[in-house]
Amino acid sequence: MIANVWDFFSQKGTKTVFISVGTGKTCLPDLDFAETIGCSILKLDTPEKTIQEWNEIKDILKTRKITETTSDFAKPASRKWVLPKNLHIAQCVPSHFNGTIETQEGIIKTKKWYDIVSEHCKTIGLPEEDVHVDVLKLDTCDFQDLILYSLWQTGFRPSLLLIHWNTSPDSDLSTLLPAGHLQMIGYTLAAKEGNRFLYYYTDTNYYETCSWETPAKRFENPFVSNLVKAVYPGTENTNVIHFPVSKKE
Repeated sequence: MIANVWDFFSQKGTKTVFISVGTGKTCLPDLDFAETIGCSILKLDTPEKTIQEWNEIKDILKTRKITETTSDFAKPASRKWVLPKNLHIAQCVPSHFNGTIETQEGIIKTKKWYDIVSEHCKTIGLPEEDVHVDVLKLDTCDFQDLILYSLWQTGFRPSLLLIHWNTSPDSDLSTLLPAGHLQMIGYTLAAKEGNRFLYYYTDTNYYETCSWETPAKRFENPFVSNLVKAVYPGTENTNVIHFPVSKKE
């Protein structure tokens, strides 16, 4: 989906802040990105099996060898040139609080987005005051809403977002809401493959174009009212029909 990723991040190179949350069917997307840019991967996930597989990948990157016991998930790592020291693994869910979540699978650790990112930025040698995320890759998981809304509330706006939505945004309300919010706060959808979406940040926050404290005069959404004013100036206090109605033949 990103044909020219080097063009995006060549100037940052090894200092690119790449965070990958959740794990898909293969390790290759994460390793391909890190190999192309030469940057570190901060891999966050919760299942113990997945953490073991990523540690297995780290060992493969050290030895360049696989064995009869190597998992199918980890085998492709033998073909990738990523420095073992550039793979950082943590078992937690990014959130707006440090604590735990009780699930059917057991107790899961949560950690503040700011703490996660600031520690990683320090690890890769960025100045103490430079705490940011360049690329976030988010795979399908049970905590998509928690991860995304806490990210936005913390204030991070990654340049690129690669999200594998749990369901289609146009067919499921639970995905429609975060996907819609994403494009309202400054992200543009650049490409999609199935439920895999690529967004880039444009800094056009539509929520900031109007006041959310002014009572509605005609029960209109404040954003819609501002849009109508821009398209049909001078009609905001009238009963003018703003949009043409097609006549039936």
